Amino acid sequence: MKLRPPYRELDRTARHIMVSDRVTEETSRTWAQISVGIFARLPGEVVWQGDCYRICCLLADDVFGAKQSDDGPVEEYRLRPGNIAFRPPDRKLWSDLSGGRFIQILQSRQTYDHLAPELMRGGTFRLEPQDAFRDPVISQLAAMVVNEIEGGFADGILADALNTALAVQITRRFVDPPAMLSEPSNGLSRDRIKRVRDYIETHLDDRLTVTDLGRVACLSPYHFSRSFRQSFGVPPHRYVMQRRIDRAKVLLRRTDRPLAGIAQETGFTDQSHLTAEFRRQVGVTPGRFRTATA
Repeated sequence: MKLRPPYRELDRTARHIMVSDRVTEETSRTWAQISVGIFARLPGEVVWQGDCYRICCLLADDVFGAKQSDDGPVEEYRLRPGNIAFRPPDRKLWSDLSGGRFIQILQSRQTYDHLAPELMRGGTFRLEPQDAFRDPVISQLAAMVVNEIEGGFADGILADALNTALAVQITRRFVDPPAMLSEPSNGLSRDRIKRVRDYIETHLDDRLTVTDLGRVACLSPYHFSRSFRQSFGVPPHRYVMQRRIDRAKVLLRRTDRPLAGIAQETGFTDQSHLTAEFRRQVGVTPGRFRTATA
């Protein structure tokens, strides 16, 4: 393949720029601090630049060709299924590659800016582009959120938690260990546990996020998630989901409300979301549970 430099100028007023008609979106979902999608790429040239952090995970088929990072040299390039490519904000990438299918994750600057003081000595870090590496933790986190959006049930609190976990893993992978601060080791105090529990019970039908719960506990999302897990034995999103299922059980036993209304009252996206999660946790559908406990 002939190596060629970028051939188009980028519109820098756009938030995320992908200059090509060779990339098609199969499915995607966006929350406050993270956007995730599955894309198919045809052979040819693509230019990317954005003001976000970008993680790409190749799903199938080897991808090969050429790339150029910023104004550096044009290089031969190859990705294999499972390989990951990472690019920080404002770093331009031109590539001329064979086709492939991939997960794309876009994370806000704020995600990393808020983590820096809690992870790094000095409170700042600089991440450089990294291509064609493997990381089982990143791959697992990416697969989890894609499975959720393909099912149509991705919850904000889960997306929030996965966004933080991805940023922490990226930072730990690419920053020198001596520059990292030690991880928090304490759980939540009794007072904070009570405040968080009360808030969850009161807002169970809302679109809760880890940021919301951390604010109640007067902790950052990162420190809150770790402290919560040490206190409760499960991460925040699993606890919230379990409480929603518990409340749905009560309503199914004690009322004749339709499933759509119960789903809304317990914070699920819709009746299908309630049914899928109920079956996953309880082993039967809400309808069968209601019949069995009538």
